[in-house]
Amino acid sequence: MATKKTVFIVNLVLSLFFLVNAFAIWSGLSIYPGGLHIVFLAAVMGNLLWLLIPLIFTRHSSPFFRLSRAVLAPFWVFWNFLILLYSSFMLLLGFVWVIIFAWKWIPFTHFARLPSNLFLGVIGIICFVGLFQNLFLIRLEKVPIRIKNLPPEFAGYKIAMVSDLHVGLFTRLSRLKQFARVAKDTQPDLFVVCGDITDDDPHYLPKFLKSLEILDPYMPAVGVLGNHDVYANPEKTLHILEDSRLQMLVNEGMEIKRGNSSIWIAGVGDQGARRFGKWGSVAPDFDKALEGKPENIPTVLLAHQPQGFKEAIARNVELTLSGHTHGGQVGFRSLKWSLAKLFMKWHMGHFKHGDSQLYVTPGTGYWGLPIRFGLSPEVTLIELQPA
Repeated sequence: MATKKTVFIVNLVLSLFFLVNAFAIWSGLSIYPGGLHIVFLAAVMGNLLWLLIPLIFTRHSSPFFRLSRAVLAPFWVFWNFLILLYSSFMLLLGFVWVIIFAWKWIPFTHFARLPSNLFLGVIGIICFVGLFQNLFLIRLEKVPIRIKNLPPEFAGYKIAMVSDLHVGLFTRLSRLKQFARVAKDTQPDLFVVCGDITDDDPHYLPKFLKSLEILDPYMPAVGVLGNHDVYANPEKTLHILEDSRLQMLVNEGMEIKRGNSSIWIAGVGDQGARRFGKWGSVAPDFDKALEGKPENIPTVLLAHQPQGFKEAIARNVELTLSGHTHGGQVGFRSLKWSLAKLFMKWHMGHFKHGDSQLYVTPGTGYWGLPIRFGLSPEVTLIELQPA
């Protein structure tokens, strides 16, 4: 039974989206009076997914639902981002008009036409370039990590990492194999997947597992759940992956040995499980993930969401690997800036806190829109070195 607070928040969000939709449509029709059909067609296509929301919350799964969701979700995500940005831009433009041009009797619609064209043109360029980068490019990011107590036997130990694949209906198997091949060509000692394997539906896991056939069959491969794997039903996800090529670590760890030395590879559940009481068993438990770890050996921890770095610091974990942020799917690596930085402290890249380190990949796949502007899909190669 929904609480009053939940009902209030849902109604508030829906009201906000209604108002933003109305304002964006009014602005578009006022500035482009001849674009009636285009504006309304965009509004209808952008809002059709709302009709599936009740089915999403009941975890309905069928061929019709999968197709409808896969087709409508990009329109929904694009439209809602567009109207939020466009409405904000129009409000800012309105303030400029009131202060500078209103007293000159210049109509707002005439004043706003050119800025609006430029704004929409920039959005179009970002979408075109981002679509190309997402669908055709792959970046191999090499990240050397120096660890104080790393045994000499593990100097040069290589971990190939992918994250946030969000495998769905339109995910190409050939593309997944490209990611696996790039990882394989680095000749890693370990392959890891840092969560969000599928996009809310374990139905697509066999496609993902098929792509792992590219990897060296003798190389260990481990993974953790992401929030979208939790939304997809973590029990079913783990059941399908049981005894598969990918060993899932859910609040557990394992020792990897080289000669007489070893390191500890651990994985925690995802923060998203805390929202669902019945799946509390896959909520993150950092202490449990470190149980059985021999003393004085370094730990590499997989935690899908980088907010887990706080817990890792408290337990003196040497290296945490995370994903989740996608870098906002818009960013500039050279400036160490991503859209996700507006909302998250650990948004992308390499971070240090004392002897604990974190690497956050901007991700290998995409969510919602098949666009990654400035942040091509990343396969990460972590190379451990003694400090």
